[in-house]
Amino acid sequence: MTTETKIHQLVEFTLPASVVGISAGLIAALLGGFAGQPLGWAAITGLGLAVPLVVLGIGYSALVGLGKAPAGVFAPAAAYWAIGFPLAMLVHAITTEWAVTGTPGLPDQPLQFLAFRALLSMGFAIGFLWMHEQVGRHWWPRIMEHNVYAQHTVEQYVHLAESMEARKQAAARNRKKRKAHV
Repeated sequence: MTTETKIHQLVEFTLPASVVGISAGLIAALLGGFAGQPLGWAAITGLGLAVPLVVLGIGYSALVGLGKAPAGVFAPAAAYWAIGFPLAMLVHAITTEWAVTGTPGLPDQPLQFLAFRALLSMGFAIGFLWMHEQVGRHWWPRIMEHNVYAQHTVEQYVHLAESMEARKQAAARNRKKRKAHV
């Protein structure tokens, strides 16, 4: 497989992550418009959030596709977004201030800003992982015949599902044994 083919397949594989970032930016823009921001401000607000989330989401998805992060496991996603989410929110704050004042600037107390967003990142990581998997479970099986990253990820999810099913059956057998001894 050529390098160009690998890059094309990886870009195709990361499409669900892009959907997550675009959705977040669209919601931010709609909320900005709903809050009474002028259309241009709302658009910049949405782009200021969507662009970093798309870039960072593609980064996370690429790690999954390359096998550097396991699919469907929360801890790596939480660690990734503990750094990525505050950075995305910082970019969003800078672009929003630029839209409103005409000059980009850092938020007051930037370290506290980043620390607080790092705390909030766990919630974002849960939502990102959920939406990434929801979109991905419809997308990756469609492309897995010609995309090695999708094939690898689908195999990970199948293995994860089989492991969970085996644990569920073992737990059911143990419950029956305990009931039989009582």
